[in-house]
Amino acid sequence: MKRVLLVANVSKEHIRKFHIPFILKMKQLGWQVDVACHMDDPIPECDHCYNFPCDRNPFKGGIIKSTIILKEILQTNHYDVIHCNTITGSLVGRMAAKSYRKNGLKVVYTNHGLHFYKGAPAHRWILGLPMEKALARLTDVLITINETDYQAAQTYLKSCGRIERIHGIGVNLSRFRQSACATNRAAVRKKSGISTHDFVLTYVAEINSNKNQAALLEVFQIIRQTIPEAKLLLVGPDHTNGEFGKLVHRKGLENKVILTGWRDDVPALLISSDVYVASSKSEGLGLNLIEAMACNLPVVAFKNRGHCEIIKHGTNGFLVEQDDIETMASYIIELYHHPELRRKLTHQAQHDICPYEVENVWDEIHDIYTRLDA
Repeated sequence: MKRVLLVANVSKEHIRKFHIPFILKMKQLGWQVDVACHMDDPIPECDHCYNFPCDRNPFKGGIIKSTIILKEILQTNHYDVIHCNTITGSLVGRMAAKSYRKNGLKVVYTNHGLHFYKGAPAHRWILGLPMEKALARLTDVLITINETDYQAAQTYLKSCGRIERIHGIGVNLSRFRQSACATNRAAVRKKSGISTHDFVLTYVAEINSNKNQAALLEVFQIIRQTIPEAKLLLVGPDHTNGEFGKLVHRKGLENKVILTGWRDDVPALLISSDVYVASSKSEGLGLNLIEAMACNLPVVAFKNRGHCEIIKHGTNGFLVEQDDIETMASYIIELYHHPELRRKLTHQAQHDICPYEVENVWDEIHDIYTRLDA
């Protein structure tokens, strides 16, 4: 039996969102699985939960206190593996684990997108690269989720024990595909204030500057000149303290742009949509694109390393240069006028997303765990 401690910054928007399938898989093997993070949502699937006060931004404080708390947890429970996630979780986890590695504790770190990458702002290189280099020496296995980060890690983080690449964090594709068959599209639309005649664009992501929903408002204004029945559905919590809602109001789009906040019925919302749009500046992978593709939605996305990992331009979706508002709008309008193109893209997408199925990713993770003592 392995004893595993998962570490991240928060439970609701990370552990619960990404790791529950793997916690259940580990439990099926008879492993003890505990979680340490800021407990903003309960995690009954694991054996024990430990709360620490770190903010998702590691520079906002709580690092030292959280590290002390985590060291006490490690000393008490004698884990075989500490599996770190997120910037804050990996910083606290690897510092706390340092003195316990001599007792056999293995440190695994899944990086969901390196802060330093080609085209990243200078401050990301200045802050991110030295931090990751320093912590690499405290890491037995660094797991990357896209080819760009894998190559960067091979170049800059050679002091890691081992560097691996897997297909993201897994998606329960059957959940989305089954929902596509069972969901009453008209009923979902009615509940969301959308008519059967509306042409719905959807993006599922927390609202912040990186996800770049402001750019989508500009795209949407162009589209409405050709498609007056267009609606923009933005699904996710607002981390702008209401500023984004004010921007929607200033643009006079209150009745056309729907802000849903946090939702737990994402498959139904996707299935009630027509095109999926993604505007983020940086992604480690782009889980939301895979979910949309599983629901037979054509995707139009701004280029970044994560989106480029998934989308093959013109084959299973469309990729657009960052902030090229006009081009993104033109692809969406093309999809509106050509249903057969939508069908062609979504048919290919169903094949291309298969490696990201949670069962396949679990096999990759389990293989990494079994080789930890090799």
